[in-house]
This record gives sequence, C-alpha cells and structure tokens, in this order.
Amino acid sequence: MKRYILFIFIIAFSSMSCSDFLEENYLSGENSATITKSEEGMESLVAASYIGLRLWYGKENQWDLTEAGTDIYTRGLDNRSAGFCTYSGWVGEEQNRMAAMWYELYKALNTCNLAMRGIDDAPYLDETLKENRKGELLFLRAHYLWLIVENWGPVHMTLEPVEEAIHEAYPTPIKNFYEQIITDLESALENVAVDPEYGRVSEPVTKAFLSRVHLMWASYLKNGLSIDGKEFVAADGGASLQHYNKAFQYAEDVANNYSYSLLSDWSEIWDIANIKNDEIIWATIYSDDATYTRSNLINPWDDDGGEYDNAYAIQREGGHQGHLMWEIRYENLSWGMVRDVENGRGFQRWMPTKFFIHLFDENIDQRFFGSFKNVWYANMEEANLPKWKPFIYVNGEKIQVEQEKWAKPMFTTGDTAIYFSKTPVSDDLKAKFDPDDVYSFHPEKGYLIFDIDDMYLEDGTPNNVINRQFYFPITKKYEDPTRLELAQAYSKRDAYVIRISELYLIMAEAALETGDAASAYQYLLELANNRAIGGDGAALLAGYGVESGADLNIDFILDERARELATEGLRFWDLKRTGKLVERVSAQNPDAFAVQPYHALRFIPQEQLDAIRNTDEFVQNPGYN
Repeated sequence: MKRYILFIFIIAFSSMSCSDFLEENYLSGENSATITKSEEGMESLVAASYIGLRLWYGKENQWDLTEAGTDIYTRGLDNRSAGFCTYSGWVGEEQNRMAAMWYELYKALNTCNLAMRGIDDAPYLDETLKENRKGELLFLRAHYLWLIVENWGPVHMTLEPVEEAIHEAYPTPIKNFYEQIITDLESALENVAVDPEYGRVSEPVTKAFLSRVHLMWASYLKNGLSIDGKEFVAADGGASLQHYNKAFQYAEDVANNYSYSLLSDWSEIWDIANIKNDEIIWATIYSDDATYTRSNLINPWDDDGGEYDNAYAIQREGGHQGHLMWEIRYENLSWGMVRDVENGRGFQRWMPTKFFIHLFDENIDQRFFGSFKNVWYANMEEANLPKWKPFIYVNGEKIQVEQEKWAKPMFTTGDTAIYFSKTPVSDDLKAKFDPDDVYSFHPEKGYLIFDIDDMYLEDGTPNNVINRQFYFPITKKYEDPTRLELAQAYSKRDAYVIRISELYLIMAEAALETGDAASAYQYLLELANNRAIGGDGAALLAGYGVESGADLNIDFILDERARELATEGLRFWDLKRTGKLVERVSAQNPDAFAVQPYHALRFIPQEQLDAIRNTDEFVQNPGYN
C-alpha cells in the first residue's frame, strides 16, 4: 500500500534543537482532534510546523535541487543523484529522493494547515502570543508552498488539513500559488512578533522573505515561463514593475530599520563560534545535543512504518550536513593526510565549475579564500609521511635527488601537504616520480600540487584523469571542527536561510529592473565595501568590470549573487526566474549538456502519479514522459 501526504495525514512531532521552542514536547495520546484544544498542544503543533525546515535546509536534497546542475556546480565523485547534475536521467536514486522531498514538504504543509484550523479557537491565556503564533503558521505555510511551487510548478495546493485517504489531486496555476504565498505573508506580517527570537519567524524575517518572493515573482512576470508551447506564467511588464517595487521596499525597510548589518570580515559570517551574527536574518536552527539530532522519520513507503532506508534518505541525522557534502577525499591522496575532525569527513557530492572558480578575483575579493579551501596541512605521523626517492622527473627530465634526502620525509607534520592553485603553475615547479605519474609535487618542498589545468580541460570539462574527488571544494562555509568525533555526521551549525547581504542584492536588482541603475550600483557598492580586501568596494566592482550603473545588467547581478550566495539554496531558481537556466548552464557547465527549457520544472515523483485516480487531470510535468 502506498501512503502519501495528499491522501493521508501524519502529525510531525519531532525536535532536534537547542532552542526551547523546538525542544521535544510529545503529548502522549494526542491526535488531530485533541491537540489544538489546549495551549500546550497548540504550542507543540506550532513547534512541529518548523520541523519541515530541517528536512530541506542544510541537507543534501536542498543542494541537489538548488545548486547541482547550475552554471556554478556539477557532480563530484560521490554524488548519489547524477541526474540532477547532468539532466540526462531520472531513474532510481533521483526518483526516490524526489519522492522523499515531495512527501516531506506536503507533510510539513499539512501540519501548518492543521494548526491554522485550530489556532483561532485555541485557549491561550495571552491573546498576543496566540496572534504571534498564527503569524508564524501563516509564514511557514507560505514558505512550504513556495518550496513546492519552485520545485514542481503548478501542482496540488491545499489550505485545509488532510486527515483521511483521498485519491485525487488537481493542478494549481503558479500564479495562484504566488498569490496565496503573498497573501499569507502579508497576513503573517499583521500578527508576528516585532522583536525577533532567534530561529522564530518575526516581523523582519517576514519582510525579508516578502522581498525575496516579490523579486522572484517580478522576474517570472517580466520573462514569462513557457515550456513546450505551454504558457505557465504569462509575461506582464506592468505587474512585474509593481512587484520589483515591492521587493525593493521590503528589502530597504529591513536593511535600514532593524539591527542587522553587513560584516566586513567574510570569515566571521561562517565561523562556527559565531553562528549567531549580525548578518543573519533567519536561520533553521540545529543542535550539538545528540538527543535532538536523530531524524526518526517514518518511511511512507514501508507498510510496517519503518524509518527511511538509504534509497529514500533525506537526512542521515538531524544536524547540518554541509561539513560532509562539500569536502574532498583529501585522505585518499595519501600525501601526508589522514582523516581527522578538523579537516572533515568528505563525501564530495558536488564540485565547482571552472567558470565559478574564475568568477572570483582572489586578489581583491575576500570571498574566494573565505569560501574555497585550497591548502591542507600534513596531519600524518612523521614515520608515515611520503619519502624522497633517488630520482624525480621535472618537465620530463630525469633529475637526481640529493642522496641525503633519500628515504627521508618530503615534509614534516604541519607543513603544507596539498596545494590547489586556481592559476597554472610553472612546469618547473612540478615534479613526478615517474614521467607517467598523474600527480605532481613540488620538486623541493614535496607537497602535492594541483593547478587549474590539472582540474579542468580548456573548455571547462572536469579532467577525470585525476579523479573528481580531488578538486576545489567549498568547505569554509560549513566546516565544523567542534564535532566530538570524526564519524559524527551532524553539525550544530545553523542553516542560514536569509542573510542581510541578499537584501542588498535584491535592492540592486529591483532598482536596475525599474530603471534606476545608479541606485543599483550604490547598493552593490555598499555590499562590495564589506567584501573587498581592504574595504575598497569601488575597486572590487571595477575589477569585475563595473564602474557605474551604466555597466550593470542582469548577468552581472547573477555573477554577484553566485559569489555571495553560492550553496545557500537559490542558484537554480535564480537562473530559472531570470530566464537564464539553459543559456548559462549550457555555456558554463559541460556536464549538463542535456539541459532543456522543460527542466525549469522538476518532475513529479512516480509514487505520486501512481497514487491518484484522476490521471487525466493531474499529469506529469512536460518533458518527463
């Protein structure tokens, strides 16, 4: 028997948090008919409505569906869903993982709908608190609707809780989704608390998300969205301008009237000891307490109600998992390195494109070395370090090594062991033990060297000769050396959903699209002043070819959003909403040669299609049949 969220209701009691409002409060014997009848029960249900965020933010599925297969990321060696990176196949793993996210997002939506049905009648002692909770629920419902429509487009939308089996689903136009999302968010704004409690929805969080939603909808209205001759969003220039203006107004309000501010040191934003910092408007919160990090998720396809198996795994444990997913297998090089907590336990799911690496000027922009890790230091015991041999080959020439070096370590523990260079390294600085060796090392200092030409061919194709596990990873955004042991799969790191820097990018894009390029430049300049090495934002922008508003266009905005927001779960949707998905992916990601316009909408999982009876009305998205 297939059990599916459109057809049967499941209450999501769970916790996994260090924050009081998400700590476990399971009410024995409660069900959908009784839980909303008390303040304690409603508080538990509101907390449960946040849990669905942890199934998306800081998890592998989010990155598979928002970063993989874009102009900036392709598959790494350990990628489990290559179809999302290459657009060339949607069977097995991709179907399972898509079905898992469909199920969990609709379950989260249903939890919000149940809570919304009962919130007005819940017996709260403090009516203001009840109104705050209602605002949170409206926001969360809008957020889940947004995740659903951005992934799958015009699919089923319901605003009522589902508590018994149903077998019909009906497509809802994308426009209707966005209208409901904006309505819910505007209503939430009338109810949520003004002063933010970290992790909870508040007034500035709602305004910031309204800014993002209006920007995205404005983009769709400007460009339209048509696939295989079918119009999914009709272009409407006048309405587009209205939404750009709304996006600007909300972003400016949050930037100017609340306590958030840009940090001038990029590394401070991502420091595990500085998780709660002034750039963070809203985050999905996690914990370092193992009690709150187990997922305990029920597998909807298991008739015995067991937990998810690996095929449907949407999270291994409850915490943030970026420290796993964006690290390389440095230890497999066996060049002075063994796995440890500080360097991480790398799964290498994705790798950057050559285009993305070259988007940065590391001489003027903090974000390159602040995001990319390019040096590993030897942590192997001295006796196990690589040894010098009698001969090396430099530029194909056999050269004798000084005899006193023979069989001695090529470097000491703590020295550089692996070095990646984004520019070519002179052949004179590369040596091999054999002319046919794949890997090069420094002829005097001994450490391994990989340069841009080792990593990629001239056209940007990954150079598989040296293996996709040995490439620039983004690690610094998500590394966590505070984990108790190497095998610990979860991190206490919170997953940032909205940062203040995104609002400056929204203001710049909205200003540009409404004809005020000069103001757009100023907002980019303010951000650049905090990202430039030395604080000279004008020099940073000039280094990227922008000296005034006259030099701006949407491609530069997309480049800057990549430098600032990469891996934060927006890239695929940025390309889609601006009509640039096929153009930029085809040009910059050789792995994704199969990308087509219909990929702007993700496929509806087969489990969902098998479970409905009105198959003539609710059908697969175009291109996937």
